[in-house]
Amino acid sequence: MADILPYLQRIQDRFSEPSIQESLQDFTKTLLFDFSDTKQNFVLSVVNGNATLEEKSIANPDIRDTTSTDVLAGIMDKKVNPITAYMTRKIKAQGAQEDMMRLQQLML
Repeated sequence: MADILPYLQRIQDRFSEPSIQESLQDFTKTLLFDFSDTKQNFVLSVVNGNATLEEKSIANPDIRDTTSTDVLAGIMDKKVNPITAYMTRKIKAQGAQEDMMRLQQLML
């Protein structure tokens, strides 16, 4: 099991990059990371392109990613192909396809 918090903080930190800020300036959504191996939940709340991260769960997130800590860490370290992980159901994403496509740039 990977210590997932540094990876999630990297995602949050990407919101301070000018190119990310520009592309997500009108974006307001909640993203729930549900880690099946550690039974941890983290919510990334995005309001007009600014993000906050909290360890908690919410009932109706806009986007829900369910995976293990090792899979998300592997994707971010470029050791796991995100398309293969999705196709083999090692990562499950629920939410509007358009929202997920906009957020994909944060993890790659």
